[in-house]
Amino acid sequence: MNWKKIIRFKVGDVPWEIPLDVLVLLGVITLVLMGVGAYFGFQFGRS
Repeated sequence: MNWKKIIRFKVGDVPWEIPLDVLVLLGVITLVLMGVGAYFGFQFGRS
């Protein structure tokens, strides 16, 4: 797999170009932060 492949997409009228490896990294960081937030949310709700 070519991790340096440029992924092109549009958000509204703005065209974006981002390398695949950076896009995957942003996705992983997002999922980790969501998991940590859910964990602390349940801990806070339990106390």
